[in-house]
Amino acid sequence: MDACAAFEERVDPIAAGEPLTADDGAHLDACPACRGMLQRAQALERALASRPALEPPPGFTARVMTAVQGESWRAEQALDLGFNVAIAAGLLLVAAGLLGLAWRTGLIVIGGDLAGLASAGMSLMLEHAAAQAQNVGVAALLLTMALGVWWWAEGVEV
Repeated sequence: MDACAAFEERVDPIAAGEPLTADDGAHLDACPACRGMLQRAQALERALASRPALEPPPGFTARVMTAVQGESWRAEQALDLGFNVAIAAGLLLVAAGLLGLAWRTGLIVIGGDLAGLASAGMSLMLEHAAAQAQNVGVAALLLTMALGVWWWAEGVEV
C-alpha cells in the first residue's frame, strides 16, 4: 500500500483530533494532495461541530427498533422458508434415488407382487373375520360391559 492510500485511511481520525504520527507528518510535508485532503476533512469536522445536535422526536427510537425487529423477523422467516424448501427438495431427491435404485435392481416388481399377496391375505382374513363376526360382537359387548362395571365400581364410595 502506498503512503497516500495509508494516509487516506487515517485522515478522518486525524481530522477528528487524533494526533499525527511521525510518518503522517513527514508524508503531509511532502504531499500537497494529502495536505488538501486533511484540510477539507478538518473543515468538514469544524462545520459539523458548529451545528447544534438535534434531538430525535419522542418515540423515534422505539419506532426504529420495532421496524428493525420486524425486518429481522421477516428475514428470518424467509431464511426458514428457504431452509425448509431445501430440506424438502433434498428428501424428494433421496426418495427419488431410492425409488430409482429399487426399480433398477428389480425390487419394485417384487414389491408389486408383495402388494398382490398382501391384498389376497387381507381378503382371506376378512372372510374369516366375517364368519366369526357374531363371536367377535359378543366378545366386544362383554368387554364393554366389564369395563362399564369396573368404571362404575371405581366411582362408588364405600
